[in-house]
Formats: sequence, structure tokens, C-alpha cells
Amino acid sequence: MKNFRLFYLLILVTTLVSCSSDDSSNDTEEVVSNHFPLTVGNSWTYNNETAYEDGTFDNSQETISVASSNEAQGVTYYSLTSNLPPLQQGFVTGILTNGELTAADNQLIYNGELSINLSEMGIPDAENLTIPLVNVIMFDADASTGNILTADLDNSFTQSIPVQGTDIPFTFEYDLETFQGDFLESYTANEMSFEDVFSADIIVTIEINANFSGITIPVLDSQEAIQITNYYADNVGMIYSETAINYNFEAINLPTVPEIPDYSVNYSQTIESYTIVED
Repeated sequence: MKNFRLFYLLILVTTLVSCSSDDSSNDTEEVVSNHFPLTVGNSWTYNNETAYEDGTFDNSQETISVASSNEAQGVTYYSLTSNLPPLQQGFVTGILTNGELTAADNQLIYNGELSINLSEMGIPDAENLTIPLVNVIMFDADASTGNILTADLDNSFTQSIPVQGTDIPFTFEYDLETFQGDFLESYTANEMSFEDVFSADIIVTIEINANFSGITIPVLDSQEAIQITNYYADNVGMIYSETAINYNFEAINLPTVPEIPDYSVNYSQTIESYTIVED
């Protein structure tokens, strides 16, 4: 009888060890995200819409493609091109084609720059605000919703802008952060349903001050002026993007300085079709 119990005890122990080993193997199995397939020849066509605060709209269709790749220090970087000139591109596709992308550890990483047209903000004769973007994490499939992916990408610069015949120093301060968004089982874009989707956010905070005869005057209080949300589907790429730009300027209250009107515009980019080349 003792031998009989010992026999079943050995079977039970062996089974538990086997199950424990299997569970450990499953826990360590790596899940690879492919929410922006980077293969030369891949392409995405988007329906772009720009909505202005006066109720008017601009619409266009744009195709971006992975045009080339290059390797540096063991890392492969991919360059994207668009069939539209820069001024006619969508907001986010304009960023993507103005730099390079790479994928590592389930992250999409961007190197390039974000250019902001200050003249459109109502500041005439101002040079564009160019924000260098170095190793910006666009998304991280292993992160949790709300996790900060890129932070402390801040800087400032000063340029003189002619106002009523006088050059006035304007100081521009900015900060860019990226966040992991929601994880969705499915998402519908342009009446197409996509599975395994998540979003990611980009927020640009801007502050502008002017120096009038040694006195600092707030022109634009620190505010989240640019807010971008992109949606990515597994084995597809970016399927939808929405960008809200809002500048709420301060009243300067100087007789020789014209008021700068508030500015607001919204951009959206919706997937129309895509081509993913097999590796």
C-alpha cells in the first residue's frame, strides 16, 4: 500500500513540475508587435481633412511609402516619402516623411523635426518654430495606458520680429511629450474594422513672451497648443490620426502693438487603403 501511494505521489510531483515548467515558458514567450510594418515598398493612402474655425474645410488624398532604409551602428532606419508636396501633406504624415523611423523592443522611434508655421499663428515675419525630435518614442506596445514614453524634450529660442517698424525680441519655449494611449480589441476607420489596435498621443506645450523696452510681456501663456492622437493596427500601421491645434493669445494692451487673434485648426487622416509587403 505504501508503494502504491508513493507511486501516485511521484506522478503528482512530476505533473506539477511539468505544469510549472510549461507556465514559465508561456510567461516568458515574447509577443512581437508589428503596428507599423517597416518594409521598403509598404504604402498607406489617407483621406486628409483640415477643418478651420470659420467652418470651412480642405480635403485631399495622400499616399506615403517606405522608400528606403539605411543602417548605422547596427540599427536600421527607414525613410518615408509622400506623393504630395510638403505644404499639401497631412499633419502627421508630414512629420513622418520629414525624418526617419526605426523599430526596436516593440517601440516605434522617430528622428526628425516638427516645423510650426508661426505666420499662421498670426505672428507675421516670424521664422518657423522648428523642434528637433531625437529618439522620440511614437508608441510602445509593451507600455500601459497613460505611460509617458518621451519627456523633457524642451528648449527655447529668441528671434527678433518687426512690430510697427521696431524689432521686438520674442522668446519661444516648448516642450514635447508622448504617451501610450488605449488598447482596443478592434477599431473602425473608414468603415473598415481593424483588430488589435492601440493609440498614442503627442502633446506640444508652447509659451511665448516678448520683450518691450526691457519689460517681459506674455504673448502666449504656457498651454498644450498641439495635441495629436494616432491609432495603429497590428500588421497594418497608422489607420487614423487626429490633430488639434489651438493658440489662445494674451491681450498685450500696448497702443503700438496689434492684438494677435486666437487660432484654431483640426486635422484628421483616415486610412483609405494600404499595401504591406511580405518580409
